[in-house]
Amino acid sequence: MQKICAAYPDHFEGYEGNFLIWKDGTKMLFDDGKEKDKQALLDSADLEDQFKIPYPKGKDFSIPQKGQDPGRVRYEPFFRKMYGNSPQEVQRKLTTITWLPKTLNIKLQVSTVNQIHQKMKAISSELEELLVKTPHLTKYLQKPAGTFNWRFISGTNRLSTHSFGMTIDLNVTYSNYWQWDNKTTDENALLTYRNQIPMEIVSIFEKYGFIWGGKWYHYDTMHFEYRPELL
Repeated sequence: MQKICAAYPDHFEGYEGNFLIWKDGTKMLFDDGKEKDKQALLDSADLEDQFKIPYPKGKDFSIPQKGQDPGRVRYEPFFRKMYGNSPQEVQRKLTTITWLPKTLNIKLQVSTVNQIHQKMKAISSELEELLVKTPHLTKYLQKPAGTFNWRFISGTNRLSTHSFGMTIDLNVTYSNYWQWDNKTTDENALLTYRNQIPMEIVSIFEKYGFIWGGKWYHYDTMHFEYRPELL
């Protein structure tokens, strides 16, 4: 609860007992006390469940093993309250930024909540500095696959974090996704890990509070979402 309050200071007064207290006075249960298997963690997590698997910040990390999906477990009511409970609510809090204005000049819609638009501009600026020294990395940043898109994760009843305008997917051409590579949708399948995204890019996103889907066993290497509580 301390980590959540520190990561999202605009939203929380603090906590009391087993409840987080939002600035509008709303109390949100932190730990429901229920033991959950892997599927239940995905489908019916509480806030405490989001922290069960530590996120390995930085370049030095091991290939994630089965069960290691830090950040993939999410308590949906938390994000709905913070970013918007409908497409219309989320859209009212979006703004348009220019992604890599000197290099690619692409317009993206992102949330203004938690100053994500400013953080994305800062990421964009640092990436352009990186590309001056290493222009061959440009291909990974071209044709971003999307930011805001209110939708469910394929084959589930769970909202994608793209629904909240706090997520970006990089170039699909140089990305890997566990279902595509392993030709399965079975959450319990044994997977072979693959990645092409350079750690120089990942490190810049992490600096500004974004976690990377390449550090999940169920990897999604194009995917970055704003989750500062895990960093």
